Amino acid sequence: MFEGIALRWQARLDTLVKSGVWAAIAGLASFGALVFLGAAVFIRAQEEFGAIATSLGFAGVFLLVALIGASGLAVVRRRAARREAIIAQSVASSVPPWWMDPRLVTTGLALGRSLGGRRMLSLGLVGAFVVGLVLSRGVDRR
Repeated sequence: MFEGIALRWQARLDTLVKSGVWAAIAGLASFGALVFLGAAVFIRAQEEFGAIATSLGFAGVFLLVALIGASGLAVVRRRAARREAIIAQSVASSVPPWWMDPRLVTTGLALGRSLGGRRMLSLGLVGAFVVGLVLSRGVDRR
C-alpha cells in the first residue's frame, strides 16, 4: 500500500522537476529571442529615425508596459485585500460568542457540581454585581 503511494509521489516529483527544467529552457530561449528581436527593431528604427528618437520611443514603450504592469499589480492587491476582508468577516461571524465555548460551559458545569447549587447561585450574583459596577463606571476620556 505504502509502496504505491511512494511510487506515485516519486513519479509526480519526477514529472514536476523535468517540467520545471524544460519550462526554464523554454523561458530563457523566449527571452533571448525577444532580446534579439528588440535589437533588430531598434537597429532598423535607428536607421530611419535616428538614435535619440529611437531610444526615446523604446523608453516610452517600456514605460507604458511598466505602467500597465503596475496598475495590474494594484488591481490584484486590491482584490486580494477585499477577499481577505470578506474571509475575515465570514470567519468572525461564524465564531460563536465566548460564553458558548464548550470548554467554558463544561468548566462551569463542573464548578457548579463541585460547589453546589446555593454557593453557585451566590457566586453568580456576586459576579453579576461586580460586572454591573465595572460597566456603570464612567470612562476616563484623557
